[in-house]
Amino acid sequence: MPDDSKTLPVSIYCVWQWWEKHYQQRHGRPKAIDLDWLDRHYLGRQRFLFEQFGAFGIGQESSVLNKSFVSTVLPYHTIIVPVLLGVSNRFQEVGGYAWDNLSESALPKMKPVNMAESPVGEVVARLREVRLKRYGVATAMIDLASAANNAFTLRGPDFYADLLSEPEFVRDYLATITETMCLAYRFVSELFGPINGFPLGNCNVVMMSPATYSEMIRPYDIQCVEFAAKLTGQPPCCHLHHCNVRTEPFAETYSAIPGLQSLQGSHRSDIAPIRRILPQVRFSAMINPVDLLTQPLATLEKEIDDCLAAGADDLAIWDIDPAYGPEPMRNMFKMLERLAIRHGRKAAFSVTPYSWEELDWEFPRYGN
Repeated sequence: MPDDSKTLPVSIYCVWQWWEKHYQQRHGRPKAIDLDWLDRHYLGRQRFLFEQFGAFGIGQESSVLNKSFVSTVLPYHTIIVPVLLGVSNRFQEVGGYAWDNLSESALPKMKPVNMAESPVGEVVARLREVRLKRYGVATAMIDLASAANNAFTLRGPDFYADLLSEPEFVRDYLATITETMCLAYRFVSELFGPINGFPLGNCNVVMMSPATYSEMIRPYDIQCVEFAAKLTGQPPCCHLHHCNVRTEPFAETYSAIPGLQSLQGSHRSDIAPIRRILPQVRFSAMINPVDLLTQPLATLEKEIDDCLAAGADDLAIWDIDPAYGPEPMRNMFKMLERLAIRHGRKAAFSVTPYSWEELDWEFPRYGN
């Protein structure tokens, strides 16, 4: 059954442009980013969060460095598996990665890559050693994504056409992707310590039907989960991110994934059938950042009220736009506190004080 805790966790994540507008314009950017800068701005941003949102238990009046957080290692962020497999990536002028898809002729030549024996693995190991020396701890946030997400990065939109017109061709490169993911999972587990199950990021699954997913993609998701279980000697465990879209159409096919413990999708999902089909699975409800800019707060309040009544376990509000500044955020937090109380719970907010692009130093103007 769902967790009967009286707490309502609410995770908040702002894009790097939000921090640029509401914090960095007053504090400047460095010519070259380094760990000293990250440490100082972690402390400064925690004080800023307290000044803006301290009434909601957010931020720190007297900031303390969270070494587990600032020691995060996440090179290439969400595209580390495609980079292993030969995708050429680069920093965009404003920040963040851009990459070139592989050609159709290159995909059949692609072979599984063992991260432990690759230059990417050397980068990960080196970053870990630097952080261990500085902080005494190093935290891995290496996103292996999923077979579908990595296939889309490698192939681009043609991936969806391949699914329909050339299924055997797709299965060939999905098999290579999946083996590379499993080898990377083993490397990261051995280097940083055991991982809690296999997290799957299925953002690109929403562009196909549940039937296509079941036939073409799900076997590779299951392979990853079963690989992790065998490696750790633990029962299968999977935390699945379906992205900020309605999730109930996929509940039935996801029920075949062994050890599925949590599922994340839109707050507009019909949660009743999800609960019926997946009674032991926690549901994390995502609130679309576009809705924050376009929908009256009263409309969102009604929708989230219904979502909580249907059994959502927690809320995730990610990628908040710079146009949604501290004042509207305070109003949103007040609304969420009211709703939590209405449902016999207490809102517990957590705000990430950095963007992933900043932790991965994805800005060419920093000279890195």
